[in-house]
Formats: sequence, structure tokens, C-alpha cells
Amino acid sequence: MIALPQIHPYCPENVEHAVVELLGRLPDDDHDTIRQMAESDLVTLHFGLGLAIRNEFGLLAGNTALLAACGSADMHPDDASMVIIRVVWKVLQTGVMQNP
Repeated sequence: MIALPQIHPYCPENVEHAVVELLGRLPDDDHDTIRQMAESDLVTLHFGLGLAIRNEFGLLAGNTALLAACGSADMHPDDASMVIIRVVWKVLQTGVMQNP
């Protein structure tokens, strides 16, 4: 299971900052694991990496700036964490940061 090691709380205000933070904190082995996944399999990261994103990036505590950057300030934190995971996957696939 891929989980984000808890280092410090950080509440990014946009997807790019969240992705940069994640990529900097995840070990290379996890980069490889995510890169090799099919996009349809990213949902399997919901309870590990997704939960860490929701907790540590303040999605469960009302980080409305990041929620809005993921699509809507009213969106569910689960959906927002999947937006971030999908962008991480795309960056690992292409090496290019793309907006959600």
C-alpha cells in the first residue's frame, strides 16, 4: 500500500503545489509503482495515498482553496484527492504538469 509519510502538515492552495509536494515526499519506488499503474487502477490508492492527501493537505478540514482548484469548493474531499492522484499519475507518465 502506498502511503504518504507524515512529515509536516502542509495545505497547498492549488493542484500544482499539491503534486510537487507529493512527488517530493514519495520515495522513488512509489513513483515507479504509480507510473506503472493503469489509470483505471488509481482508485486502489483511495484508502492509502488518498487518505493521506485528504488528511495532510487539509481537504477534510476545509481547505476550500485546494478543493476549488480540484474542481469546486463544494466538491467531496474524496473526489479532490483523486483529482490530485490522477495529476500525479499524469506527471509521472509524461513528465509534464497539466491542470486537472
